[in-house]
Amino acid sequence: MGAGAVYKFLMSVDARGSGRYLDNAKLRMRRRIYACADDAFDSSGVGRSLIHREDRGDGFLAAVDARVPPAQLIGPWLAELYQVLRDGNEELSVPLGLRVGMHVGPVQHDDDGLAGEAVDQVCRLAESDVTRDVLAHSGRDLVCVVSDSLYQAIVKHGGRFMEPSTYRPARLMLKEGPLTAWYHIPGETRPAVPGDAEFGAFRGAGAAPEGGRGDRNGTRAPSRSDLGTDARAVAAAAGPDGQQGADGDARRFVASSDPWLVGDPTVEGESDRDREGAHFEVQAEGDSIFVDRGDFRYGTTHFGGRHTAPPKEER
Repeated sequence: MGAGAVYKFLMSVDARGSGRYLDNAKLRMRRRIYACADDAFDSSGVGRSLIHREDRGDGFLAAVDARVPPAQLIGPWLAELYQVLRDGNEELSVPLGLRVGMHVGPVQHDDDGLAGEAVDQVCRLAESDVTRDVLAHSGRDLVCVVSDSLYQAIVKHGGRFMEPSTYRPARLMLKEGPLTAWYHIPGETRPAVPGDAEFGAFRGAGAAPEGGRGDRNGTRAPSRSDLGTDARAVAAAAGPDGQQGADGDARRFVASSDPWLVGDPTVEGESDRDREGAHFEVQAEGDSIFVDRGDFRYGTTHFGGRHTAPPKEER
């Protein structure tokens, strides 16, 4: 921590799919983001003078003065944001979707704004692939992700509009390394996160997650990130002991989580040329498993066994 750092409540607010907006629509989107956030600040009793805010193009970064209790932001402010966003989206053909990251940590100010590891972390939380997928799979328009330290210090104790049971943990792999984050979808009692059996079934209507692949019905086929980065969650998909029937479970889990790896003809976005003769291997190394298709290799843990998918014409 720098000598001049002070602790602040940090939030990073990003818009879903901002790259798909044309310039004029993007300006309207930005106005809506600020209007929703400001209405929520006013309704929850958080004075504007206590907020330092920096524009990020498709959202903003905010540092809130320590005089504002974190529970007031995680609880009433988030609840108000949900209501304002829901009301405004009723009149939009393309509803505004928001990812909100929250963290508390030391930050420093200079003439150009905020800096520090805590600032980096809150931005990473909101921008991570897991956060994008959790929002997309929810079929809703708002996701909140809080750091583990904020969950342990504030959220788990509960409070007004803050129910700990509605938060789910997931493991994120960020540039700085792995960390645990906690997800909350306002309006849902149990958000789906990577590692859940149902996470591969996208529930949103007529749209695919950012960067995801749509099927012929306009819904999303599971992505590679559906394997998740939390080894314990992945192990749970294999069975109680994480090892029993590992060879068969590994094949079924990989095939169901990443259907285009085995050339699933229902998945668009993968040309026939790319699928023809497609070959991948599930390789066990110690207690880890790696999926290797030549052009990429990624892995998780707690499976064993080996399986090779033959070329399409041989199946």
